Amino acid sequence: HTRYWRDWSSDVCSSDLVEKRPIVIDTSPLLTYLAIRYLDSKDAPKARRDQVITEIRGKTFAATEQERFLELMKQRTFTTAHVISEVLKLREKSVLSLEKEDFRRNSLDVLTGDTISEIPCPIMEVCQEEDFRQLICRYGLTDAGLIFVADKNRALVLTDDGRLFSSYSENSGYVIELLDNYLQEPA
Repeated sequence: HTRYWRDWSSDVCSSDLVEKRPIVIDTSPLLTYLAIRYLDSKDAPKARRDQVITEIRGKTFAATEQERFLELMKQRTFTTAHVISEVLKLREKSVLSLEKEDFRRNSLDVLTGDTISEIPCPIMEVCQEEDFRQLICRYGLTDAGLIFVADKNRALVLTDDGRLFSSYSENSGYVIELLDNYLQEPA
């Protein structure tokens, strides 16, 4: 279930929203997706997949969750250049940093394919609206830009960043969901 930001008591079936709203993907879910695609391209053994994905997610990411996530990513999905930049930096301690050139090369192939579209997010546009200007000061340009793009496209934001839930204003046109909650099997 997904909760609309306007009414935290209303439950909405996630599958209903996905068909009506494009998806805007945040940094950690994008890194997760690119890592899965990279590991698939290398025919990585299960132990290696589990190691990398657990490091990225901070917990295990079951095969069924990975399958649902890959299926979800076949739908209309957007992100911003800021998010892509954050993902491709890789953390120094990341297990993927040891093979960052191969990972980046594979990621560029995925990102320039037809799976994920990059939506421009010029700071000039974001700053024209005071609510988003405040979000930049509060969270930084990457997160504020993502929320801006989601709002303008009436999208579903998939994130791992729980603090973004407090970014809503009453005039927002987007829905937000934590990736792990979104991928859970319906009860």
